[in-house]
Amino acid sequence: MTRGTLKSTIVALAAVAAASGGMLGPSPASAQTSWKMHIVWVPARPEAKDYKKFADLVNERAKGKLKIDLHPGGSLGVKDIDMLRILPAGNVIQIAGLYPGYMTRDVPEYTVTLPPGVVKEPERMVGALPALTRIYEETYNKWGIKLLGYIMHPVRDTHIMCKEPISSLAQLKGKKLRVWEKFHVDTFAKLGVAAQVIGQNDLYVAMKTGVVDCAVYPIGFATTISLQEVAPNASYLFPYVLHPLNIIVSKKAFDALPTDVQKIVADAAQQVQKGTIDNYLKGTYDREAFGEFTAKGGKQIEAFPEADQAAFTKTAREVWEATAKELGPKATQSRAAVLKALGG
Repeated sequence: MTRGTLKSTIVALAAVAAASGGMLGPSPASAQTSWKMHIVWVPARPEAKDYKKFADLVNERAKGKLKIDLHPGGSLGVKDIDMLRILPAGNVIQIAGLYPGYMTRDVPEYTVTLPPGVVKEPERMVGALPALTRIYEETYNKWGIKLLGYIMHPVRDTHIMCKEPISSLAQLKGKKLRVWEKFHVDTFAKLGVAAQVIGQNDLYVAMKTGVVDCAVYPIGFATTISLQEVAPNASYLFPYVLHPLNIIVSKKAFDALPTDVQKIVADAAQQVQKGTIDNYLKGTYDREAFGEFTAKGGKQIEAFPEADQAAFTKTAREVWEATAKELGPKATQSRAAVLKALGG
């Protein structure tokens, strides 16, 4: 082959590659310009709206260098319980929203890191974030995941929602109570109340058919599953303080981004974190949700007596301590760190 023929051949191959949109293989930079983001929450949930705000901020500021496609409702087929095993590779999904409590299969101590009901004042939650960050990052660093920030739970209050008006532990005894995790089964059992775990998607039918008489549930989320239709009476019992929701990303995918795009992603996460913390402290979403709950037929009755609220918190803390000891030193250390950050 002559020099002229070789040159012509190279030029022709380059033209074919360009015309085919890079069929000979994308560059590493272009392979990272589109991310899939998994969240389990459906679009109507306020948490999903906050995650969407994060994705929208990144997409707007990245100006084509990175696009995050948000997939709500678990539509990608990813299970949160498998997140530590799926996310690090950065091929199925590159970024996700996660409630840390779903990691308990692989990290059992998260069962008692910050269980619901152990904190009496919701404002203390913010003070615990640095301690929680250290706990989460120890796990994420081990698995190849980066913690970008938090989405604070939009609601502050947890209620006992029943078919008939119930506003004391004495009235609750003898009723069949729905809870969302085993920690509450154990806590209510010590208070003489029988409880069982029922998932959110099954709760409406369980209440309607008499499987349960009452449910531990925030008014703030009630109308998202029409719970006011079958359990219209809501009485406050304890603050909705538990693991904050995480914004996490495959470290492999994040490290492949240009430095300026990494900063865009990190800054957007921090902006959304600050906004959700502010709303949580102000109780913004609760006030709006309570109005909708009432307008749709729900009724906010008197709260559980102070003595009952104190008894519930005391019992939850006893279960917290006992369960941590059962799980071993790591769980005990995490509990101690969070308890100190909460102010005891």
